[in-house]
Amino acid sequence: MTKTEIGILLVRVTVGIIFLFHGLDKFNGGIEGTGAFFDSIGIPAAMASVVAFVEIIGGLALILGLGTRIIGAVFAAIMVVAIITAKWEAGLLGGYELDLILLVTSLLLVLNGSKLLAIDQLFGKKKRRRF
Repeated sequence: MTKTEIGILLVRVTVGIIFLFHGLDKFNGGIEGTGAFFDSIGIPAAMASVVAFVEIIGGLALILGLGTRIIGAVFAAIMVVAIITAKWEAGLLGGYELDLILLVTSLLLVLNGSKLLAIDQLFGKKKRRRF
C-alpha cells in the first residue's frame, strides 16, 4: 500500500459520494423539475432520469471500486456536457469550478484505476508466482 494508492482511494470514494448525492438530489422534489431544467438548456427532459440513475449507480460503483475506469469515463463525459451546456456562461468562479474538478478527478480514475479496497481487484489479472 503506497501513499499514491491511498490518495487515489480517497479521490475514488469522494467522487463516488458526490455523484451519488447529485443523482439522488435530481429526484428531490420530483424529477420533473430537473427535466424542465434539462429541457431549458437543450437536453431532452427524459435524460434527467437517465443521468440521475447513472450518477446513483455509478457513484455506488465508485465507492465500491467496481468498474472504476469505465465509470470514470462516463462521469467525465457527463461533466463535459454539464460544463458546456449549463455552466460555461457563468464562468469559472460560481460556475463550472466543481464540474471541472469532477472532470479532472474522473479522468484521474480513468487513467490510473484504483486498486486499494476495490472490487475491481477481484477480477484483475493475478500475478504468477516465480519459484
